Amino acid sequence: MISIVLNDEVVTVSIGTSLVKVLEHQAIELDAVALALNAEVVPKSRWPHIVCQQDDKLDVFSVVAGG
Repeated sequence: MISIVLNDEVVTVSIGTSLVKVLEHQAIELDAVALALNAEVVPKSRWPHIVCQQDDKLDVFSVVAGG
């Protein structure tokens, strides 16, 4: 198990957990959010391929349509 920070809260996940799995485990709707990993925006296409590391900081943002 490793600890990561998800929206300023410490969360424990299994070693080898992808960004997608973190979001799914937190019941976060994948189509409605954007994600920054360690202050760097990550394209949604890369989420399944990036594995969380100890002390990673994830910031999840709601996507809002409008003008």
